[in-house]
Amino acid sequence: MKSLIIIIAAGLLIAAASSQQSFAQYKIPDKSKVDTKELRNSWGVGLDYSEGGFGPMIAYYLPSGSNSDFLFKLSFSGYSDSKEIQRTDINGNVFIENKVNRIFTMPLSIGWRVEPFKADLDGSFNPVFSIGMAPTLVLYNPYDQEFFSAIDDTKTKFAFGGFTGIGFTYQQSEGVSMNMNFNYYYTPIIGGGVYSVENSEIKNIGGFQISFGVNFLN
Repeated sequence: MKSLIIIIAAGLLIAAASSQQSFAQYKIPDKSKVDTKELRNSWGVGLDYSEGGFGPMIAYYLPSGSNSDFLFKLSFSGYSDSKEIQRTDINGNVFIENKVNRIFTMPLSIGWRVEPFKADLDGSFNPVFSIGMAPTLVLYNPYDQEFFSAIDDTKTKFAFGGFTGIGFTYQQSEGVSMNMNFNYYYTPIIGGGVYSVENSEIKNIGGFQISFGVNFLN
């Protein structure tokens, strides 16, 4: 899983760099007097891909300076133990050996992000650094029950920790920017861990994460 994340990240970085060079000599006619450097993040949507799973996210931003924002991001995803092994029975049904629970996570990332070179760079490509805390709701229910039937038996735990990350934004219009971030979350579960498979307690629901998104500016 980690190697797949690294390969995806490297490919996207190369693609972004190539795009930046391709558009370097192209200038969009200035039909308005809006200074793109003054446009700020308002909200965004995207996808988080981590070691444990992937899912959608939505983010909201509050300006805290000329090149920084307070970040509020809510994500939802399933979570898989790295020790899970898929099997197929004689009838062709796929199952996970020794799996006891389905696990889902809902982290609320509250932090601060900064584009330190925004005022100095003339292009659309800007590095981003972020840091913050991540209270997380952990939900789990029995794997031996059918998916919808198991909802009634869903239990919850809470995790709390922090995150840090680096990434970039790529703005090609006055209203939208693309972004990608590489984050690391450390979010230990409070009051004991949870089990996805037998004899493998999950105590930290965090890990490495790649976040892809679209930010809407105003």
